[in-house]
Amino acid sequence: MNSHRRHFLQHGVACSAPVLAPALFSAAHAQAVRKLSVLVGFPAGGAPDTVARAIGEGLRELGYSPIVDNKAGAGGRLATDALLAGPADGSTILLVPGGNLTIYPHVYTKLRYKLADFAPLASACEFEFALAVGPTIPATTLAEFITWAKANPSKAQFGSPGAGTAMHFIGVQLGQLARFDFQHIPYRGGAPALTDVIGGALPALTTTLPNVLSAHKSGKVRILAHSGAKRSAVVPDVPTFREAGFPALTLAESFIWVAPARTPPEVQRELGAALAAAVLKPKVRAVLEAADYDLLSLTPDALSARLATEHRQWADIVKATGYKSED
Repeated sequence: MNSHRRHFLQHGVACSAPVLAPALFSAAHAQAVRKLSVLVGFPAGGAPDTVARAIGEGLRELGYSPIVDNKAGAGGRLATDALLAGPADGSTILLVPGGNLTIYPHVYTKLRYKLADFAPLASACEFEFALAVGPTIPATTLAEFITWAKANPSKAQFGSPGAGTAMHFIGVQLGQLARFDFQHIPYRGGAPALTDVIGGALPALTTTLPNVLSAHKSGKVRILAHSGAKRSAVVPDVPTFREAGFPALTLAESFIWVAPARTPPEVQRELGAALAAAVLKPKVRAVLEAADYDLLSLTPDALSARLATEHRQWADIVKATGYKSED
């Protein structure tokens, strides 16, 4: 991420929302949702968990008592199913990668939800993806890794936070574009996949760029490329996939907050305003920006439009890869 991008992105943002947020909470409803269950479909220590807990601290400053509930498994689907199975009264919300709502409907034939089942409340942040390798892999560039993978087809494996995720498809597309068999190993989140790469049990992983920054800087893994349009100011030594000859892998995703679509509109508005205000808290911004997240502010309507567009785009990408879910 470049330094000039270190600002609160305003794509369709209602700029007054964060300022007016506290005034939007009725006393009765604020009391009812003061204890807020925050569902995260990935393990503690991973990227979604880090973002949820950071923004949760901002919510505390607004009078909420958020409790993060990590329902890891099935690439985040367990938490999504839990949200829809619970009450639609604003007491439970979900932080989710946008792709879980826009990619999964094209991947899983037995998926229990569709995009229309959710009410987008607020966006949180935007991020890129990265391909990283462990210390046992003798490659310092993406080209060297591809050469190694072709010479060692039985070892050419990569992990991701889950099957059917954007990170999964980045690996699949890389293998197709570079013409080598890149075997996918799905994990229950990015954190355990990273642990196996560091330990040498897994050659490589595709995950969010923030998820591997610390390990890269400490020399535990090497990031070979990331999916951003430009180099990141946090890791300026790492080229983009575009620079490495794979412009089709230029991609960003966002973490977003959703509630069940049947949640009363006034509750959606109040929660959305609180979440928009929470991410602006100085301590929250500091945590997210230090991890190379771009803070992203979209109104619920703008967020809905973005999700609808991405839903259509991913239909074409999934079809092009030929991926078939085993459900």
